[in-house]
Amino acid sequence: GYACLVAALGYLYEIEGDLSVVARQGSGSACRSMYGGFVKWDMGKLADGSDSRAYQVADEAHWPELQTIILVVSDEKKKVSSTGGMENSVRTSKLLKHRAEALVEGQLKGMEKAIADKDFESFGKITMEESNQFH
Repeated sequence: GYACLVAALGYLYEIEGDLSVVARQGSGSACRSMYGGFVKWDMGKLADGSDSRAYQVADEAHWPELQTIILVVSDEKKKVSSTGGMENSVRTSKLLKHRAEALVEGQLKGMEKAIADKDFESFGKITMEESNQFH
């Protein structure tokens, strides 16, 4: 959705530069969708989020043996948006703040290494740890 819109408008108006910053204004998922392959979303340092952007960690040709399957279990609109859910979690969860301060940087470094090394065992372990911390 939003990444496609930003990319199309960027193309139409011949805008050069990092459009992931623009897409991020719509959603985090949008900024990650501006690139193919493996992408990291950097939250940046500024309070207004204007330096929050995406970086391509490895291109789509890096790990051709890795395949993904996406299963859509419902096409209904969510009762709570992703943004609303995250805002509520930030406001109410003491564990989320601890996770951000103590765990995220190490997990990101581990994931980037797993991708660079094409280490599926580490990739899968970190993916499941991250998933389990959010669900």
